Amino acid sequence: MTATAERTTALRIRDLGDLVVEENGQTRTVPTGTLSTALALLAVHAGRRVGSDTLADAIWGDRTTSRSSSTLDSHVLRLRRVLEPERRSGQASTTVVNERGGYRLITRPDQVDSLRFARLATEAAALLGQGASERVLRRTEEALRMWRGRPYGTAADAPWAAAAVARLDELHHQVRETHIGALLDTGDVARALVELESAIADHPLRERLWAYRITAYQAAGRRADALHTYSEARTVLIDELGLEPGPELRRLHAALLAEDTAAPPARSRPRREPVSRPGALHLPTVRTPILGREAEAAELGHLVAGHPLVTVVGTAGCGKTRLALEVAARAAPTFTDGVWFVDLTSATPDRVPDLVSSTLGLPTPGPADIAGMLRDRRTLVVLDNCEHVLDAVAELVDRILATGGESAVLATSREPLEVPGERLRPLAPLAPGPALALFSERVAATGSEQADRESAARIVEAVDGLPLALELAAGRARLFTLAEIATQVRADASGLSHTGRRAPAHHRSLRGAIDSSYRALPEAEAALHRALGVVPGPFTADLAAALAQHDDVADLLGGLVHRSMLTAVGAHGGASRFTQLATLRSHAQHRSAALGEDHAPRRDAWVEALVDRQPPFGSTALRNWHRELDRNLPALRATLQRTLVDAPSARGVRIAGRLAVYWTFGAGAIEGLHWARTARAVCEEDPHLGNPADRALTALVLGSNLMAQGHHEPGRETLQEGIRAAAGLSTDADLVTAALTLATGPAFMAGDTGLVAELAAATRSLGAGRPELDVLVRHAGFIAPFLTGEDPDMLVRVVDLHRDATAAGNHYTGWVAAVSAVQLLLPAGRFDEALSWVRQAVTDCTAMGMTENFLVAELLADCLALSGDMAAASRALAIAEAQHVRGGMRWPTLEVTENLLDRVVGSVGRDGMERARTRLPGHSLADL
Repeated sequence: MTATAERTTALRIRDLGDLVVEENGQTRTVPTGTLSTALALLAVHAGRRVGSDTLADAIWGDRTTSRSSSTLDSHVLRLRRVLEPERRSGQASTTVVNERGGYRLITRPDQVDSLRFARLATEAAALLGQGASERVLRRTEEALRMWRGRPYGTAADAPWAAAAVARLDELHHQVRETHIGALLDTGDVARALVELESAIADHPLRERLWAYRITAYQAAGRRADALHTYSEARTVLIDELGLEPGPELRRLHAALLAEDTAAPPARSRPRREPVSRPGALHLPTVRTPILGREAEAAELGHLVAGHPLVTVVGTAGCGKTRLALEVAARAAPTFTDGVWFVDLTSATPDRVPDLVSSTLGLPTPGPADIAGMLRDRRTLVVLDNCEHVLDAVAELVDRILATGGESAVLATSREPLEVPGERLRPLAPLAPGPALALFSERVAATGSEQADRESAARIVEAVDGLPLALELAAGRARLFTLAEIATQVRADASGLSHTGRRAPAHHRSLRGAIDSSYRALPEAEAALHRALGVVPGPFTADLAAALAQHDDVADLLGGLVHRSMLTAVGAHGGASRFTQLATLRSHAQHRSAALGEDHAPRRDAWVEALVDRQPPFGSTALRNWHRELDRNLPALRATLQRTLVDAPSARGVRIAGRLAVYWTFGAGAIEGLHWARTARAVCEEDPHLGNPADRALTALVLGSNLMAQGHHEPGRETLQEGIRAAAGLSTDADLVTAALTLATGPAFMAGDTGLVAELAAATRSLGAGRPELDVLVRHAGFIAPFLTGEDPDMLVRVVDLHRDATAAGNHYTGWVAAVSAVQLLLPAGRFDEALSWVRQAVTDCTAMGMTENFLVAELLADCLALSGDMAAASRALAIAEAQHVRGGMRWPTLEVTENLLDRVVGSVGRDGMERARTRLPGHSLADL
């Protein structure tokens, strides 16, 4: 070996953290600034030429000074001195060489930590799939020792480094998960739990980590801790993503509840021991790494090892083929007679046996011949893209399974084969993190150096992380900026297409890929698919029925879910919901437009009818009404947008004016203020829009919102306008009286006695001669004397009002009376009575479905603190603070709370308060 070769071999670039050069056990730190930037860029492209312009842009950005080629050469010369301090003057560099108007870093993969890390990650994942856990641990431990911080040091935040950093970050997450999985496989539960503690703290949204912790606790015999872990995971996922746990976590939870012995994650069946030699691989060459699918690949690998038929089902472009190829390649050691891939994209039903026979090399075609050949062998056959030849594939697979041999079939399809013994593995689009990493890598592969992370995230969101859509969007980076691409996909998510010649026919355009599924739908299902395009999010079957105008909507929804044209997102408040992916929704809208269909009026009419079904003010029936609105919130928002912004109408004003209680006490105060302002602006622009009651309601809703969020003067003026509009109304008197009563709350909080008196007078005028409005009139009437303190019998008065309100089924007035009693009892030192009344207020609020009430939460905290229960007070304060922040309110609202905060913090400590904020199961009234 020459001296040059020996020197090159000894050199190592440590780029997983601050940039360091290591040689013969000695380390040299690369100076930050120009040299570290240059080395980082060369390391990202190790072994490949980096153009001088690209290197100059990375070093100087938009600065125009010092960009001459001689200046760049001098910086490269300084970098060479860092890499090769012993190189003599005039001697050729062995590390950074000039090449065709650029520079190339000459290294072997093992000399650059980032490249070595990626290789170890890939090897470890493959070995884990083979059950070689000890070998996995050696590789993951080596990889994790190399990780010293954010890759590329100070260059990590540079735009050109974003894609590489995102990819390495994702690989780091995967290595940690693989490492923990190997620890569990080897029985080192204690160490796995230690590793999981920090991993979950760093990445609480990765479901695989929670699944590993459940498995570890169960293996340690700590079933209660395992159950608590599931509860923690579910809370985090719902709070942060609005999603229920995935199938793996639900399976583990079900096993725990059944006191079953759950298997480790993705180890649902006993593994076959790998044989000593792998079978021959007959798979298409894959040149790109799989990203974001490690959990699915591991789970599928174990399913394939233990079941004769596994089908991966999912929508067009979700990555079924790529995942199947990965799983098949990893499974090769188990299948001693080979792994075969059959692409059925262009097959017709009568040609399926011929195509499979010719791929397997059989001299004669036919299902019986294929089944006979596989009966005595251990072979894996991958049948890709089965959806358009389902019956033929199902017949063939049924024959194969009937022989009872050891061969297995891994199928990909947009709907199940429905063969007895089939194990389904639904495949969803990528989660945001892996999707962003995939998109960034594909953008970099086009030669583009764009790194607009914000626009990239918008693109990922707009296409729901669908891999095919990400690939096609990345292809546009050669022509457009990422910001332009984001605008394009938001306008038409299904309009992406491949611009070259070599894409598979069924992947040349996203709309074409979806069309192949759409054309196979029965007409009724196709019509529902198109109609659902007007709902930009989850919806219930009731709304689907209104859009479909069809009796058998359940069957139609089931058919679309079965064919991966619709996603069931689980129950919400007791009712199942469904949603279209953004790409499918865009396709539905495109098809509807081509046919001249407009489904928005039907959606808007259904939403209006739902809003009009508002139960009596303060009744327990409000709970179900609120839930129905929650379940169809995307449709409600779309209707408000269309009827108040796109095409302002009386319908929009009517809907906005009837949602005061829903927005105010359902964690939507800020959004409610937005729609109230919009509706008010529409009424001002067109004085004849909406009937008098709707216009009055609009003003009252907006005024209440403004005052509640501290905008006293504009709120007061708007409420007074609403009071004038309400005078003499003969229709909807109950709704307007309720709105007037509701407005007394924020007027009371502002201490505006005069405004409270005006609101009370307006309720008396509307309620005259209407016994059913008596409680509301009394409610509005006691607020002013309560503020002034002029009534010595006020406590008796509010207690009587609470009794009569609850007897009339008005829990809204009930909770107001209850907290009024609390505020009278606390100054008198009657803390136990006050605590009893505030708990009654919580009961009244939850009875009618309120999820938010910042005043009740705050008063409960005060009562608990004054009663001496500081730990409970800290938890209630955390909930109250969260509700104030969400509603845009000043925190704290009450002077007594201000005085008690220091006492509570002094008792539980600042750490105790922080734990109360972060460890609550939720921040709603139900959590009180």
